[in-house]
Amino acid sequence: MALVWEAWDALQANYAAPGSLEQDALAGGAIGRIMELGELEPYPFLTDLGRMRGQIPASVPEEMTDVWRASLVYREGSPDAEPGEVARILIQGLMDGVPGSGSGYLSAGQLPEARQRLERSLEGSYLGIGARVVAQEGRILLFPFGDSPAEKAGIEQGDALLAVDGAPVGGATPAEVGERVKGPEGSKVRLRLERMGEAEPLELEVFRGNVELDTVASQLVQGGIGYIRVFRFRDNTGGQVFEALEQLNRFDMLALILDLRLNSGGSAEAAAEVAAQFLPSGGPFRYVEGLEGGRREHPIPEAPNRLSLDDLLLAVLVDGQTTGEAEALAAALQGAGRAVVVGVPSYGEGSDYGFVELSDGSALYIPTSRWYTSGGAWVGDAPVQPDIFVEYEEVSSGVGGEAQFNTAYELLDRQLPLFR
Repeated sequence: MALVWEAWDALQANYAAPGSLEQDALAGGAIGRIMELGELEPYPFLTDLGRMRGQIPASVPEEMTDVWRASLVYREGSPDAEPGEVARILIQGLMDGVPGSGSGYLSAGQLPEARQRLERSLEGSYLGIGARVVAQEGRILLFPFGDSPAEKAGIEQGDALLAVDGAPVGGATPAEVGERVKGPEGSKVRLRLERMGEAEPLELEVFRGNVELDTVASQLVQGGIGYIRVFRFRDNTGGQVFEALEQLNRFDMLALILDLRLNSGGSAEAAAEVAAQFLPSGGPFRYVEGLEGGRREHPIPEAPNRLSLDDLLLAVLVDGQTTGEAEALAAALQGAGRAVVVGVPSYGEGSDYGFVELSDGSALYIPTSRWYTSGGAWVGDAPVQPDIFVEYEEVSSGVGGEAQFNTAYELLDRQLPLFR
């Protein structure tokens, strides 16, 4: 049980998020897990729990007394239960009581893969064939990315994957298939495919390559107004935004709509690189503060290839799913008076997550620091507020077919010369 108390102390010492920890919720989550594990009914279990008497070990935190008692009741009824497993169940229960959905508990065996998965989520490229893998009605379907090794080898949208290097994929998950298909750059993998309209399966060899992930989409809308949507911030997002701006600038872009809706954040460095395209380098992009105090400035980096966009009119779209680093970017542009923000208030994720390791090699994944806007506001308390409040609504009129985009477009269009 010492590991459970250690996890409790780690939560109290490291948790930094908009919602404070409710100790009753944490303890209740742990007790709920024990009841579920032992298939115990609330009555008389909870009543008996309140009546229990006896010396409480000094190592048990006062707020965890009922959790300790619940573990005693369970172990009395299940004497063969493995203590380590009971401890892990209790810690998972503690995490059930943590506000929000981003936190979790990882065993020592799960932690390395979780770290790798987090790192991969921020990487802008990977070595593979460049196809989305989807499980559908018991089959594995492939959807190649444009100009990817998969597309060049002749794989078509919706081809069903039967085998990888002769090994059938039946029963495998998309993640497992993805791992089997990955490999060193320049190496090849043999895929057996079933294609609609073809009587016999196909055998294709695909040479693995470096596949860049697209996080940005752009286009020039009528009237010389550019549009850039950032889906997520990965390591390559800053470069992709620069390329999009460069392309739009060639077509005499006069104003820009930067769409950060549905953006769940990601790399803070990439978000700061995007800010550097519109704001002077060296100024604060945001501030980061751990529980020990002391704010650390996260500056806007140098942008050696920065375009001359100081006079470019800019509107930023945000919604309730604009989160984390996307909120930081919107707040930086708004706070500097560089952009007008349109939409609805952002999500309000004012914390950075990290792994807090426990003595057995397992870890809690929780918010471990808070970040503040360049103006000193904590987004956990005050989500980014739009300058112009507009809810999402599909409309038949206007350029974009929906109210938020149309509002931003009309705002910029009114400020541009009539004849252009």
